[in-house]
Amino acid sequence: MAKRSKNRRRRNQAAARLTDDLIVQILSRLPVKSLCRCKCVSTRWRGLISHPDHRRRLPQTLAGLFYITENPGRFPAEARHFTNIWDWERRRQSPPLICPSLSFIPGHEHISIQDSCNGLLLCRRPESTSFDVFCYVVCNPATESWVVLPHSGSGGKFRAAWLGFDPAVSSHFHVFEFVDKYHGLVAGMEIYSSQTGSWSYKESQWNFRTSILGDESGVFFNGLLHLVIAQFAIVAVDVEGEKWWMATSPEHVNPMFGWDPGFVGRYQGRLCYINQDDYDNYMSIWVLENYATEDWILKHRVSIRRLTEKIITPPSNYHVITIHPDCNWILYAAGWDQTLMVYDVDHEEVHVIRNLGSDSSVPYIPYVPLYSGSLKDGH
Repeated sequence: MAKRSKNRRRRNQAAARLTDDLIVQILSRLPVKSLCRCKCVSTRWRGLISHPDHRRRLPQTLAGLFYITENPGRFPAEARHFTNIWDWERRRQSPPLICPSLSFIPGHEHISIQDSCNGLLLCRRPESTSFDVFCYVVCNPATESWVVLPHSGSGGKFRAAWLGFDPAVSSHFHVFEFVDKYHGLVAGMEIYSSQTGSWSYKESQWNFRTSILGDESGVFFNGLLHLVIAQFAIVAVDVEGEKWWMATSPEHVNPMFGWDPGFVGRYQGRLCYINQDDYDNYMSIWVLENYATEDWILKHRVSIRRLTEKIITPPSNYHVITIHPDCNWILYAAGWDQTLMVYDVDHEEVHVIRNLGSDSSVPYIPYVPLYSGSLKDGH
C-alpha cells in the first residue's frame, strides 16, 4: 500500500512539472468528450481549458444559445441575448461567451438570426427602411468574420431559410431557401453555395402537399438538411438539390391533443426525432437506423413530470431546443418563465441552467464556437 501511494505521488509530481503550454498542446489532441472530463483533473487544468487564450487551440462543443426577449416597456422593445450552458455546472452565472449584438457586422442593430450550423450563423439584414427587402449575412462570431450573400430569386423578399455547414467535410457552406406556391406549399428551393458564390433553383421532389412555414425544427447532417414538418413527417434534401427524402414521423401526434410536429436533430451519430407534445405525458427519443427502410428505433422515454419537477411555474409549454453534440443531453425550455434545463439521458438526471424569462420566445439558437479558419471570401 505504501509503495502504491509513493508511486502515485511521483506521478502527481511529474504532472505538476508540466508547463501550461505543454498541457494545452496535449489537451488539443483530445476529442471534446475527453477534454470535458479533463476539467475534473484539477483546478489548474480546468482554468487552462476555460481560458479564452486557449480556446482557439482546443476542440469546441456547444457553448450556449442566442434568444430574443420582447418587452414593450423598454426601448428597443426587442433585445437579443446569449446564455452559456455550462453555468449549471459552476453553480453561478458567468459573462456570455459571445456578444449577442454581433456588432462587428454593419447594420447589426436590425439583424435577426435565422439559423446556426457548426459555428456559423445565418442572419437576415434589412436593406430598406420599410423592412420589406432583406439580404442574407453568414457570419462567424468567434472570428468576427462575415459575408453578405447576393439576392436569390426572391429578390430580397422574406422566405424560410436554413444553413448547411460541416467544417469536417468542407470549408464552404450552403443556404437553403424555400420557394412556396401558396400557403407555404413547397414549389422548390433556391440553394446558395459559397464555393460558386451563386444560387441555383431546384424543383421540389417531395409530396405536393409538403408545406414549410419557417419555424420548423431542422438539422444539417450527413450532407442533408432535415426538417420535421406540420404533416408529421420528416423531409430532407442534399446541398445539390438532387436527393429528396421524406418519411413519416415515428410517433404520430393526435392533432386533438397537440399541433407541434416535434424536433429533429442528431443523437449518438444518427438522425433523431423527439416528440414535443405532452398529450401522452412522455418525451420519446427515436433514432433512424436506415434511410431506405425508414427503420426507427425507440431509444429512451421520460415522463414530462420528471422533466419539469424542478421548476416552480406550471409546465404550460415545453420546447426541445437541441441535443448536445458530444453528450447525451437534451436541452429544453419549460414553464411560463421559460426555464432552460438539461436532461442527462445516461444518468436520467435533470439540471436547471437558468430562467430565460417569460418575455423570451422561440427560436432559441444553439451555438458551437468555430475558431479555426474564416469565411471564404468573407470580411
